[in-house]
Amino acid sequence: MYIKNIKDMSAFYQLLLLLLVLLLLCVIPAKTSLASNSTSNSNIAASTAPTHADNDELIDFSSIKQVIKNDMLENVVVKKNEAILDVRNEKLKKKTKLYDFPSRENFWSLISEYWLVKNAQSLKWDFEKPDYGIDEAVKALFEGLGHYEVRFKLLVINDISPTHFSLPADSGEYIFILSLPFIRTMDLSKLEISLLILEDFYRANFEYFKQYANDKEIDDFFGKNFYNKKFDFEKINKILKSYTYFINEKGFSFPQQYDVTKKVSEVIRSNPNLWKTYNNLLYKIDTLIKNNGEYKSYNKIYPSPEMQLRWLKTSKL
Repeated sequence: MYIKNIKDMSAFYQLLLLLLVLLLLCVIPAKTSLASNSTSNSNIAASTAPTHADNDELIDFSSIKQVIKNDMLENVVVKKNEAILDVRNEKLKKKTKLYDFPSRENFWSLISEYWLVKNAQSLKWDFEKPDYGIDEAVKALFEGLGHYEVRFKLLVINDISPTHFSLPADSGEYIFILSLPFIRTMDLSKLEISLLILEDFYRANFEYFKQYANDKEIDDFFGKNFYNKKFDFEKINKILKSYTYFINEKGFSFPQQYDVTKKVSEVIRSNPNLWKTYNNLLYKIDTLIKNNGEYKSYNKIYPSPEMQLRWLKTSKL
């Protein structure tokens, strides 16, 4: 194009300016479109790229948090209930055991001690007394005669009757009763008292009293448990009555007394001191029951010191 004048130049610049504007309008949308496409491609790439959630899905614990909490509390309650049940069962076990009837081997010491408790008032054994040293004297005599490790209980009573006695006891055990007024009236020495108890020791070994007091009706009781079960206590009372009758009324027979005297004689005859002391003991008892009315029933229980002395003198024992 050829410009002739100023006017034509002005029109030319205006046209050029218009072309520049149009050019700019075409360039800017293109850049915007490219940027938009780039963003879109990035989004597509991002959307197609593998994520952690695609391979290992994350668990939302907030929805089961209360369930876990409840389960934990339930376990605590279960354990607590189990502990309470264990305590209750242990208490019930102990309570049930209280109703165990003893075995035959453990019955006699128990029933003898029960009889002593029931008759505490009449026997007057619950009183203050010094240590008389009788236990040690008896033990020394027993061991001197070869009776080692004899388990015995010696109960001193403050009444004239029974004068002395051996109650039925479990195997290998002995329960002796000794009247304090009886030994004081005769002023017995410890050795004389020990020989008196030696007689009762052999009576216990012969089981005269136990055989009399034994009641076959209680055989079914041995070793059984009576928790929440009916127990016929009258059968026990029957045995207790047998105790009282045997100790206060029946006593021992002449043949039984003879066997006891013979046994003591066999054991001590080789020891002059024991032999002499035993004879002196029988003489003191014989003199007492002949001269003191309080002990006139002694012969009924132990027949008789006079006969024992005769047996010893005849040397037939």
